[in-house]
Amino acid sequence: MIGVVLTCAALVMSDGDSGRCVTDDGVRHRVRLAGIDAGEVAPFTRCRQSPNIWACSPAARSTADAAKARARQLAANGARCTITDTDRYRRNVAVCTVRGRDLGGTLVREGLAISETNYGDPYRREERQAREAARGIWQ
Repeated sequence: MIGVVLTCAALVMSDGDSGRCVTDDGVRHRVRLAGIDAGEVAPFTRCRQSPNIWACSPAARSTADAAKARARQLAANGARCTITDTDRYRRNVAVCTVRGRDLGGTLVREGLAISETNYGDPYRREERQAREAARGIWQ
């Protein structure tokens, strides 16, 4: 399914970096935004399994709810997601755009997520901009 484009009537985000793409015909696809990591939100299942990861740090968790809310706001009216991989949880890893703007890049630029260095650090420039402007987690 890699390289497939999903047209989401709604992209319902469960946190800042993952959610469900709901297509026009009602099919739901689990999606993880490629190249970013956002703080974990309750119930913190991932943090119980891996408490030392960045997403479970106090700084990350301090912006987790804001990242979720912003991702939901941006993607509520649909998105276009290009699948690049499948993760260990069998979610579609995808680059999603909303009205031509990269959703992951927007969240990183606003300081609500980080560029994921384990996946090539694709949003390094956006993260630097957020740091320099002291946005979100970089305040």
